[in-house]
Amino acid sequence: MTTPTPQQAEDLLSQVESNQAQARSSDAWPLVTMLFVYSAAISVGILAVGLIEDNTIQLIILGAGGAWLVPALIVYSVKALSWSRRSTVLLCTWLPLTFVALFTAIIVDSFTPTSWVPFAAAGFLWVLSPIMALVGLRR
Repeated sequence: MTTPTPQQAEDLLSQVESNQAQARSSDAWPLVTMLFVYSAAISVGILAVGLIEDNTIQLIILGAGGAWLVPALIVYSVKALSWSRRSTVLLCTWLPLTFVALFTAIIVDSFTPTSWVPFAAAGFLWVLSPIMALVGLRR
């Protein structure tokens, strides 16, 4: 085995950095897709809470929206190659914001059924999702 020249070492190092950047970028897509699907499903459930008066139907629609998390997690676990710090931060930021919006909408709707808060919470998720996706995909 021979010692690489400085130019060969520099070329190898740039190739490794390029491969790492490409891997990080491709790892972000499954997480962003999962969180987009989950945010969309939860926001539809929040709209159901705001629009429908019957609690049973609200829970059915909210549960149907939450059920989308299962296929999203399956797709993510199959397609994602590894967890990065950025993916963990994104997940640990996005999910709590989603749950805060969901629980705020449900609690306020239970006290004041004609409130605008469920619509604002769903709108918050619709605005937040693309912003967080851009943050997650930025490398």
